[in-house]
Amino acid sequence: MVQDQPQPEVFTRGFKIRGNLVTASLTLFLFAVPFFGGIGAAWLIGRRWGDAAGGTAVLGAVLVTIGVTLVANQKVFLYGNAALRRDLAAALERRYGRNPDDGRSWFVGWAPGRGFNPKEMDTDHDIGFLSLTPEEMVYLGDTVHFELWRQQVHSVGAKLDGVPVLVDLAYRICVEWIDAYGQSNAFTLERREGRSRRQVRRNTRQLAEILQQWQQTGAVPA
Repeated sequence: MVQDQPQPEVFTRGFKIRGNLVTASLTLFLFAVPFFGGIGAAWLIGRRWGDAAGGTAVLGAVLVTIGVTLVANQKVFLYGNAALRRDLAAALERRYGRNPDDGRSWFVGWAPGRGFNPKEMDTDHDIGFLSLTPEEMVYLGDTVHFELWRQQVHSVGAKLDGVPVLVDLAYRICVEWIDAYGQSNAFTLERREGRSRRQVRRNTRQLAEILQQWQQTGAVPA
């Protein structure tokens, strides 16, 4: 049963800021510990065994730091994503009387406009579940809900976008559509499913291909 009382938002400003501060702090910590610890160890090695050994130790410390930071970048920036999906699905079920995370939708991040458009330290303005029928695209989000007819959608593209994190860009889908007044509008999507940023990009690229096929032919994956 749908509750009459409005339900609180899940993807709040506090969650966005807190999540980004946690991930940035943890990434910085994972960079600082091996770097400064390694440099300290290299200094001690240099004093004991000479400059050549010390230089080799410095190089090793730098390489370890780069490796740790790259791994952290792939994992840490997905902080809280699984719990966020679960909490949003439960909140939407309370609001609308059905669980949108039913295996026939994709968990995505949504933002208005055609390009990089951060808000409150996050590239996504909203999160939700995207589903397709042969003639309709439906987005049910935390604060945004819309339905678009396929004939309204005139372009689906995808590209690397955003702020590079260690030469690691996000991959976003851009959907352009025409409203009832003949005006062109656009929004971008990112699939927030995956265990690493690389997997998120791959999944987003896969969704882009599905949406392009749907826009051209109305095909919906089983």
